[in-house]
Amino acid sequence: MPDERQQYLQVVRTYLLARRAWWLLAVMVTIGGIVGVWGSLEAPTPTAAGSAGATVQFWRLLAVGAGSLPVLTLASPLANLEAAGAGPFHRLRSIVLGLAFLLSSASILTATAIGVDGAAMLLIARALPAWFGLALLSGRILGWTHSWILPWATLCVMIYWGHSGNPGQYHWWEFTAQPLHHLPSALLAGSLFAAGLLAYTLSSWRLHRLRHTSDDRLTESDPSKTGPHSIV
Repeated sequence: MPDERQQYLQVVRTYLLARRAWWLLAVMVTIGGIVGVWGSLEAPTPTAAGSAGATVQFWRLLAVGAGSLPVLTLASPLANLEAAGAGPFHRLRSIVLGLAFLLSSASILTATAIGVDGAAMLLIARALPAWFGLALLSGRILGWTHSWILPWATLCVMIYWGHSGNPGQYHWWEFTAQPLHHLPSALLAGSLFAAGLLAYTLSSWRLHRLRHTSDDRLTESDPSKTGPHSIV
């Protein structure tokens, strides 16, 4: 039993080293530190609503990093080899992904509660699952190394087109700036999170398996579709 435990710990250590997990952890902590010290500062940004522009708090900008960074634990230089891994490997990958999301979320939420205020912390808590889901979607479509592209592109769209033109007013889909009681923002964030999890579970291996299962059932229900070896 001790030998098996040591072997498992060695596998976990190798898995984390291949992904530079300590570097990712350092970035998570750094994001939290920046938010804790400068999170309440605002940056002027141009918007499509008018020439006056708008201001964006630093915590809104850095939340997308905290939400999408954990998905980089899925990127690996050994991705092609790992794709053939068995069930225990994929469970380890999911566990590391979940823990990374919890650690990153805890870091920025704690820093926001200390350095900004409780209201901003609750808004970040609503936005983090959405950014995480978008990163999973981006990684599934573009590759895990590029999982950050879709979240940051979405943030740019929200900053430029999300402002309605009236002071403090935003379009309903700008879930990073709407008040906490805004139901459409909560539903949108939850939907993005669910879509990302679905994209993560639908790996190419599972899609291949589902496709073959569907073909087998179709063949069983219609023997005439058995291919070139069927008797006509």
